[in-house]
Amino acid sequence: MVDRYRHLYNRVNVNSWEQLQRYSEGRGLGRPGPKKWNRWIFKGHESTRWPLSTTLERTLRERFSRGLSDAWTWERRLSREFMRKARGFLSDPPSDKDFMEWLALMQHYGAPTRLHDWTYSFWTAVLFAIEKANIDGRKSCAVWALEIDWWRDECTAKNVPELKTMLREGSNLPQEIEFILKSQGKHRTPSGIWPLNAYRLNERVVTQQALFVVPLDVTKSFMENLRLCSKDQQMISRHLIKFVIPCREKIIEECVKYLYDRNLTPATLFPGIDGYARSLGNLVLLPDRFCGIGDKPDRPWPN
Repeated sequence: MVDRYRHLYNRVNVNSWEQLQRYSEGRGLGRPGPKKWNRWIFKGHESTRWPLSTTLERTLRERFSRGLSDAWTWERRLSREFMRKARGFLSDPPSDKDFMEWLALMQHYGAPTRLHDWTYSFWTAVLFAIEKANIDGRKSCAVWALEIDWWRDECTAKNVPELKTMLREGSNLPQEIEFILKSQGKHRTPSGIWPLNAYRLNERVVTQQALFVVPLDVTKSFMENLRLCSKDQQMISRHLIKFVIPCREKIIEECVKYLYDRNLTPATLFPGIDGYARSLGNLVLLPDRFCGIGDKPDRPWPN
């Protein structure tokens, strides 16, 4: 499959566990020193073939084979449906005008939205990449790295002066998401990407050190919004990196050990029994944690 957006990012192949560690510290990439990945954000994909795309985009294009021309209409419809009916399930629902918090809740519970999940933590992104990876040297997972301030400033400076004006007043303001949402379906809807979070952060956003990035125009793919951020395509690739990690047993096993030793597991990133249950599968790679457990058939089950 040809990647028509290949020119937008710098592909870095990870050949060993030691190399992945060096990259996590910004070494080997021309980023030495204490700042390392300062103001970069990360996203893990269990397959290197996956593009950057939102759940709304995937629902319309991949699940139902629809185009994106009416994506803004479906965004309104699905958001209205959720805002009207989800209140009965929420003990402390957002206000009617807090659109960003409503969208964050929709994303949190699996509804299609324009929000794109990222994290400030390199290793959290690695966890998402390798969590469900099958050990197969022919396959690879990926961690994306994006220098968010550059993208935001490039987008505001070149494309959307209204957002640049708002940025002088602060960040994550209600008028930011309101401007983006209400620009849809109108003449000359701006393109690009923009970082946002709700003012009130839910538990998962806090534990995952998460940040949402939204495409300004949902009638275009996330990758197309990236492309339209700047006319200097070569400059773009300096601020978007794709680390390709082979699903070899040695690398995946070392990743799992490293993450568990630092208490970075689905159990900590998804508080509750659902996250804890998700974390159990990778323990197969950590047999030393079960010394003398489960290997004697004469003992009462499950000891």
